[in-house]
Amino acid sequence: MKIIFWSNVRGQCGTTLHTACMAVIQSTFSKQKVVMMENHDHLVNIETCFSSDSLNMVREKEGYNSIGLENLMEQFDNAIPGTEEKLIKRCAVNYAHDRLFYLPHGCVRNMDILDYRFSKNMNRLFGSLEKYFDTIYVDAFSAEGMGVQPMLESADIIVVNLNQNSNVLRHFFRNFSAFKEKAVYLLGNYYNASQNSLVEIRKKYKIPRERIYAIPYCREAAEAESQGNIADFIAKNYLSPSIHNREFINALHDAYNGMMYFYSSSPGSSSSRGLSLI
Repeated sequence: MKIIFWSNVRGQCGTTLHTACMAVIQSTFSKQKVVMMENHDHLVNIETCFSSDSLNMVREKEGYNSIGLENLMEQFDNAIPGTEEKLIKRCAVNYAHDRLFYLPHGCVRNMDILDYRFSKNMNRLFGSLEKYFDTIYVDAFSAEGMGVQPMLESADIIVVNLNQNSNVLRHFFRNFSAFKEKAVYLLGNYYNASQNSLVEIRKKYKIPRERIYAIPYCREAAEAESQGNIADFIAKNYLSPSIHNREFINALHDAYNGMMYFYSSSPGSSSSRGLSLI
């Protein structure tokens, strides 16, 4: 299963945080094998959610010269069919329980070249990853890049990350209505409001109740993200949240179950894949 976390705006809806949290939930509590990746390179990325020292390692010491997404795609160009699993294991970083993996970026010097390589190798990359992982989590760049459109078209679920800004909402539903059939919506940094509340957005844009979820801002989650401790935060709080993060954790719980239910009930899906709900 491929789950693409995507937004029509950058840095305003919690896309990276949501990607990391859902991957941790599935690997830790549903005990599924998942892999995370991005098709772009940003200062704040999936890796910074899991390791506070990641930037120093990658940027200064160039620790990922021999592993990572770029290296994997480069090796795919000349790989013998059947050797993909060995290459994937060599290039991925394992974060927890031999179930949570990440394909990092190295020192990206040219985003156009990265985008080209990703587009060229996308089908083989996803096909190989799906053989060895239950779910691929992709934190996707907003609407730019040649590989974004085909990647969204190939996704089993598109998790559209929005917020309560009227312009953001109008822009998405005017320009990206083609994604609606396989979209689940997360309203990031949600707050109770008289306008653009969850109920109003659902009614205005005719979104089924089970396809849209509000994820409130959580100070503890934001701190865990910035300190590279998001896996520990989820592991410690998911089953018994404290009063300070209970609303956030409960929202994640509902959204995760909603995503998995949407996938299991979609045409062509199979419950035999073992994607159990918590």
